[in-house]
Amino acid sequence: METAPRVLEPFDYRGVRLLPGWFADQVGRTRETYYDVPDDDILKGFRQRAGLPAPGAGMRGWCAQTSAVIFGQLLSGMARLSRATGDKALRDKALALFEGWRRTVGPKGEARMRRLYDWEKLVCGLVDLHAYADCRESLPTLEQTMEWAARTFDRSRRPADNFDFQGGEATNTTEWYTLPENLYRAYLAGGNSAFKEFADIWLYEDYWRRFEATSNPDEVVAVHAYSHVNTFSSAAMAYAVTADRRYLRICTNAYDFLQRTQCYATGGYGPDERLMPPDGALGRSLELYAGHAEIPCGSWAAFKLSRYLMTFTGEARFGDWIEMLLYNGIGAALPTEPDGRTFYYGDYRLSSGIKQHYWYEWPCCAGTYLQTVADYHNIVYFRDAGGLYVNLFVPSEATWRHGGQRVTLRQDTAYPESEIATFRLTMERPARMSLAFRVPGWSAGLRAAVNGSPLEACGRPGQWARVVREWKPGDEVTVTIPLALRMVPVDQQHPRRVAVLWGPVVLAQDEACCRRPFALARGADLADRLIQEGPARFRILDTAPERHTRFLQPYYAFPAYWPYWVYFDLDAPALY
Repeated sequence: METAPRVLEPFDYRGVRLLPGWFADQVGRTRETYYDVPDDDILKGFRQRAGLPAPGAGMRGWCAQTSAVIFGQLLSGMARLSRATGDKALRDKALALFEGWRRTVGPKGEARMRRLYDWEKLVCGLVDLHAYADCRESLPTLEQTMEWAARTFDRSRRPADNFDFQGGEATNTTEWYTLPENLYRAYLAGGNSAFKEFADIWLYEDYWRRFEATSNPDEVVAVHAYSHVNTFSSAAMAYAVTADRRYLRICTNAYDFLQRTQCYATGGYGPDERLMPPDGALGRSLELYAGHAEIPCGSWAAFKLSRYLMTFTGEARFGDWIEMLLYNGIGAALPTEPDGRTFYYGDYRLSSGIKQHYWYEWPCCAGTYLQTVADYHNIVYFRDAGGLYVNLFVPSEATWRHGGQRVTLRQDTAYPESEIATFRLTMERPARMSLAFRVPGWSAGLRAAVNGSPLEACGRPGQWARVVREWKPGDEVTVTIPLALRMVPVDQQHPRRVAVLWGPVVLAQDEACCRRPFALARGADLADRLIQEGPARFRILDTAPERHTRFLQPYYAFPAYWPYWVYFDLDAPALY
């Protein structure tokens, strides 16, 4: 079985523990919310379609008829999170849901799903049950339903257009181009060539080839943004299976295209759920839409693509997108509520925005929210034979084997509200290895000290800062990532339509309902207009009375329904 070489390896949901803090709290809340949804409610629609007794109240919104639209994502998220945290009860719930659904599968493999859109998510869930919940029956069941899918779904592979993401019945090919990723994963997991052969059918070559030789394609069609980022994970897995570097070039060029033309300062993308022509449309979208970025879905697709690229290339720069979305995307999202209300869209309007839940319960972002939060455990650290790579500065521990012994690295930090992260090593005996730290691309550099002794600069922005030495038990590394204010234009055509950032953190102005938005006369210095009054919190200096004092503070700190500004026209004239 030919596979592409990997430069780095993620921890694959083993050996990483989040320490108390913001992200550990988010993981804990998420686990409780999804664990508490009754199994009978989740399974009710499947049982009804199979003509079986169907107790339970059912679900609401997108899942009112059946939970098929997110069922595979629930299996996936529970399997990944249970493996990462050692949560046996959550694993048991995922297995119980699988067994309950499996009893509804028809004699010819009918999965009780009317759309390929739903079955594609099921494929991911069944592969993850095999990989992370040790479920022996999941891949054989996947093969059974694949035979049904091969008979059922249209293979015409209609190219996406402005309406590509809308619903349909069994013959609809909605988002077929996201399917190969997990079929290839199934093939690598079990060696069954039938999975690879079916994956080959759904390769999105017509779209991918636009990025084969360039990160500046001639044409950008206003297609569904999330799925057209997610499809590059299928290209990444095509590279993993075939070792054809053309697929790696496609993913790398697509990443660069997305960063240059499609992403807001938060890392989100897709106003009105569309990719934008790179002619200033992204900047104009701030005037027209409230739904600027599908946050859980978009974070999920970006995390995966970035992780694949870091794995295959070893390049640190791909971690920058992960960092931006961690703090300003999924990490800044409202939590999914027990009744299924879910944060869906990031709102960056010039006229002020708010955070609010989607108007239907249990939408697609309810599924990716669980998966993305579980993924925190798989994006903080990477490793190779020589040592450990720190991608994110998050309170956490990583434990792995090096030189025949168990090594633990503990990271303590209040970043990004502090510049400092401290790392301590626990091991039985000294060992020579490398510790590498991602130097954020936005930064001016990184400083490091070992046991209090400063090191010379050992990495540039967008690269790894490596420290190679014989490490001893108890050694401590202090890393400083200098934070500074900066302005980031929304696109090249709108250089004075900007977001204000403190390091990786997008700052938003509070109380947008009754204050004027931040403005800056041409040629003025940003630092002269702001004074820091707390961690990542800045008072705007102006001549207004004290009662009109305005602040910029982290976007992630804003609760639901509290108005804010994220983007500012710096030269906009005052209305009064």
